[in-house]
Amino acid sequence: MKKNFLVTVSNDIENLYGIRFLCSFFDRLSEHRITLLHICRQDGGDMAGTLNQMWANPEGESDSQLTVGARRCLKRAGELLTESRMAVELLKTKVVAERYGKVQDILAEGRQGLYDAIILGRRASYALQWLVERPADEIARNMLRDHGCSSPLWVCPDPEPSRKNVLACVDGSEHSLRAVDHVGYILSRQIHHTITLFHVGGEAQAGEFFSEAEKILAEHGIAPERVSRKTGWGLTVAGAIIAAAEEGGYAAIAIGQQGTGHRDMPGGSLLGSTTEKLLGKLERAALWCCP
Repeated sequence: MKKNFLVTVSNDIENLYGIRFLCSFFDRLSEHRITLLHICRQDGGDMAGTLNQMWANPEGESDSQLTVGARRCLKRAGELLTESRMAVELLKTKVVAERYGKVQDILAEGRQGLYDAIILGRRASYALQWLVERPADEIARNMLRDHGCSSPLWVCPDPEPSRKNVLACVDGSEHSLRAVDHVGYILSRQIHHTITLFHVGGEAQAGEFFSEAEKILAEHGIAPERVSRKTGWGLTVAGAIIAAAEEGGYAAIAIGQQGTGHRDMPGGSLLGSTTEKLLGKLERAALWCCP
């Protein structure tokens, strides 16, 4: 099945981390589609004193101004995809004017496009982290909940070529099982990657979680020899996950957007507490947050 990715692109050519992660992680991407998304700030300081030009959106209508830096980034992103081992079936560029703030605009586009994953680089991930860590900003939180987060978010660092495989965190929650389902779907044909199911806690408690996760992976055609089990302990769940990721040199950590300890309450966070901590502390592996 063809997978559809939305990749955010800023106006800093040094920060194309989402694109670089795709290029380093996938062996074959010939059946996938990629949309490069740039949110253009009409009143931002990065617009002042720069050469602007109108950029046509995929439908042929020019509705946003594009800085020279952004144009260079979009061009370089296309070059990196062309130079990589991937053969992209369809590559589109979409430039839109900022309306509600970059995070909200990205989530809104993600809902409209029905993407299999929204891939964020460093700048977009900083904006997401800043937003979820502001408990007093109820307006921002309400906007996030209104837009929703129907697609998994991949928060990508500058990739390390030596890293591979995925650490899938399970705790018995529906969100964690959907994270496992996402991993199975993405890695079904990426046979060079293995999957480690990881639970913070005792092995007896984890057995049922592991068995259910393995059934989900089997439905995606993941061979049993590609799946392993691992448990760990730590002062915090996030700390234990980071330690396991560093020990195993994983390229990505998959986790439910909310865990068993999260409760959907008015004014609650978009992300669970463990996912929020990982978003702020994880530096060497990509974080796949699955709703």
